[in-house]
Amino acid sequence: PTPHLVAVDASALPQTPEDVARLKPDKRVAVSHGCEERVTVQSRKEDVTLSCFVAKLRGDPRAGYLKQCPLEDLGCRWSLRAHAPFLTSWVQETAFLWVGGADATTGLHSDDEDNVLLVTHGSKHVLLYPPTMRRHLDPNPRYDNGTECCEIDAFLSEAEKVRQYAPYAGCAPPLSFVLRAGDALFIPRDWF
Repeated sequence: PTPHLVAVDASALPQTPEDVARLKPDKRVAVSHGCEERVTVQSRKEDVTLSCFVAKLRGDPRAGYLKQCPLEDLGCRWSLRAHAPFLTSWVQETAFLWVGGADATTGLHSDDEDNVLLVTHGSKHVLLYPPTMRRHLDPNPRYDNGTECCEIDAFLSEAEKVRQYAPYAGCAPPLSFVLRAGDALFIPRDWF
């Protein structure tokens, strides 16, 4: 399968960072600073309350990135399977929340399960490489839980990628998607 836009009803999900903070304002969350998927880039985690993070984010789009927070932990019971009937052969029932400002980036990585990326607020630029390009993407041993991360900065120009990462030579350019509020992207397993 290849990545493609899909229809998902997300009306029951929190639509803004403020909506998220209202779910459990005092919930402690780990906010990432820097690109933790890359070994060569410094990153750190900050333990803050959800309401504190959202308030900081409103004032500073570089206030960090809340990654992979289970919606269930915030008291939000939402099932992708129930809202995306086209999904028939999979679906881990855990829905994760990711919240970040304009500078928030997720490093290049692949997951060992299919994913649906759903944007409820703002926009997200996504670059995807097929599994056949793995050898060009400079994989690293950062995680061992089914996610394979890469050192390459996918948002560099194609020429700069080749200059900074010798293995990138010969790599096909990525598919590019710009998702806006209400858009959902199906990402098959093993795509980077």
